[in-house]
Amino acid sequence: MTPPASEPPAVVAPAAAPVPKPPVVVVVSRDTRSDVLASLDTPLPLIKAGRTEDAMLRQAVFLTSALTVVRPAAGAPGEETLRWSLTPYLQRQLCFTSITGQFACAAAETEELAGRVEGEAPFVEPPQGAPVAPDPLAETARNNASAALRGRADGLFDDDRRLKLDPMIKAAGVSVRRVPISGGPVRR
Repeated sequence: MTPPASEPPAVVAPAAAPVPKPPVVVVVSRDTRSDVLASLDTPLPLIKAGRTEDAMLRQAVFLTSALTVVRPAAGAPGEETLRWSLTPYLQRQLCFTSITGQFACAAAETEELAGRVEGEAPFVEPPQGAPVAPDPLAETARNNASAALRGRADGLFDDDRRLKLDPMIKAAGVSVRRVPISGGPVRR
C-alpha cells in the first residue's frame, strides 16, 4: 500500500556513529632519520635529430630509520617498548645543462625498495642526565640493512636505469652517445 501523496515518507533514523576504540598504545617519543648509503651521477649525452643535450642521471639509495617508544594506553611509565622500522628507498633525478650553462633538475622520484625491517624490544630508560644510547638490537638491524643495501647499490642503480630511464629515452626517440669517461660515473 502506498501512502497518499500528501503524507511525507516515513523517516528512518540514521545509523549510530561507530564508537571510536580507545588507543591500545600511547606514543611516548619518536625519532626518524634518513641516511644516504650510496649515490651515483651518470653523465648522459643525449642525441635526437642531430641535436645534442647534456643530461645527468642522479641516483641515491637511502635508509629511513624510525624509532618509536610506546607504552600500553593503560600502562604506567616504565612499561615502554622500543619499536623500529628500517625502510630502504631508491631515488632518481634527471638533470640537464642548458646551452646557457644553467643546470636544472626535474623533481626527484623516490621508490620504496623491498627489504623493510621491523622489530621491537623493551625500552631501557637511561639514567638521569645520561645520553640516550642506541638500542643494540635496533642498531644491529640498521647496520645489517645498511651493509646489505650498500652491497646491492650498483645492481639497483643499473636495474633502475634499465627499467625506468631507458624506456623513456627510447620512447622519445632519443639515443645516448657513448663517450669514454676516464673515471666512470661519479660516485658521491
